[in-house]
Amino acid sequence: MSKPRALVIGGSLSGLFAANLLRTIGWDVDIFERARGDLAERGAGLGAQADLFNVMRQIGIRIDRSMWTEVHSHVCVARSGESICKVPVQEVTTAWDRVYGALRQTYSTGPYHGGMSLTRCELKEGGVVAEFENGARFEADLLIGADGIRSTVRGQYVPEIAPRYVGYAAWRGIVDEGSIPSQWRARALQHMVFCLPDGELAFSVPIADRDPAGGRRCMFVWFRPAGYASKLREWCTDASGVCHGDSIPPPLIRKEVVAELKLSAHTLLAPQLAELVASVQQPVLSAIYDLESPRMSFGRVVLVGDAAFVARPHVGTSVTKAAQDASTLVDELTKGNVDDALAAYQRRRMQAGRELVARGRLLGEHLEPAGRGIRPPIGAFLRDFGPGSIGEWPSTV
Repeated sequence: MSKPRALVIGGSLSGLFAANLLRTIGWDVDIFERARGDLAERGAGLGAQADLFNVMRQIGIRIDRSMWTEVHSHVCVARSGESICKVPVQEVTTAWDRVYGALRQTYSTGPYHGGMSLTRCELKEGGVVAEFENGARFEADLLIGADGIRSTVRGQYVPEIAPRYVGYAAWRGIVDEGSIPSQWRARALQHMVFCLPDGELAFSVPIADRDPAGGRRCMFVWFRPAGYASKLREWCTDASGVCHGDSIPPPLIRKEVVAELKLSAHTLLAPQLAELVASVQQPVLSAIYDLESPRMSFGRVVLVGDAAFVARPHVGTSVTKAAQDASTLVDELTKGNVDDALAAYQRRRMQAGRELVARGRLLGEHLEPAGRGIRPPIGAFLRDFGPGSIGEWPSTV
């Protein structure tokens, strides 16, 4: 008998988790990614939970100590830099480039088609056909929509569902250990440091090394209000006057926008965070959305990761959720009938997605237009922000 075959639409983390896991149970898999080239420069720091590392181990990835960084507390500081609240935690972070690199290397022998944009899916008896912009058609037993927040797969089956802009955007940047001012270095590399200007939120967090031989790093994230048709469009307009919509490639961000960001940091943020903002030459801008799909399976088509649910980054678990989605899907597929497996997968994962989106909304409500000026209780906010306690530090394999 021939092996069952899956088409994975999307070659980022969700797609790589699904493709690698399917290969462990004997499926033939093809990945189709709309972008060309390597995706390793995307993303930044990631919150991590045990399930993330467990799924990576299940795929066969060795977890060494450089893959994760310990976070010992959440500390809120005043504009002066003085600590005003501290909540002990036991969390870990990793980094997008480390997880992506490991998953991509593991899939290096698998078919990966770059520059392939899906146009539509066609369900057929016991399978599915995928059609692409270049006219190519591929047939398989299963199609997995791992194509993110702007999912073409989801758009075909639930076109009424669209990402919802929440009224603010995130500026972020990564600072290598040697560029962190010495007086802040120890705290920046062991703790999450928060500052809450009115209607805004900034924090720094240590993240995993770039590679096993690399140095430690710290990431800052600064959530700032931005009207969709006003401030966000202004930030996303390049020096030639072209507006790139709700996002812009970092090299095209205007120098005066970066200069204003750094000036505002020194005006509004505690010095340890302002110095991190000042040290980054090319910050990254991301509009914040959330999204909730009413379904995750459609015949022999199924959604995973951000194609189905997008929670605000305050929860710190979106990549862990993508790993859990893929693991649950493959677990059900090992039980036999594909159609029964997809139905069971949807039953098991819908509630988890809804809960994550709701938690992100709760943590971000004070940043929305209606909630600005209402400062959350600091102790509870520090306790609830991020992926939550891991219980014990990960083991290495």
